[in-house]
Amino acid sequence: MTRRARPAAPPSKIIPAMLAIAIVAAGFAILMVRLEVTQEGYRLSAFKIEIRNLENSNQRLKLAAAELESHQRLRALAAKYGLGPPAPGHVVVMP
Repeated sequence: MTRRARPAAPPSKIIPAMLAIAIVAAGFAILMVRLEVTQEGYRLSAFKIEIRNLENSNQRLKLAAAELESHQRLRALAAKYGLGPPAPGHVVVMP
């Protein structure tokens, strides 16, 4: 009779399990990085829209300030309130 050779130890199941866990962990990490990139893209788009709105608001405010400072408007208001250049002999002090 011939004897069969038996393996000394059964094959280890730890290495394939650790490899599977490592693959799942790497996949999860890649997924989380992609999610962060997508969220940052959305935030960047929102900031660009906010910047555009603020620039438009700034232009409107500059236009309103220019209209309020216009010499023609100030002359009309001066005439309405009876204001004019100082009379000769009056001292005008500028700060």
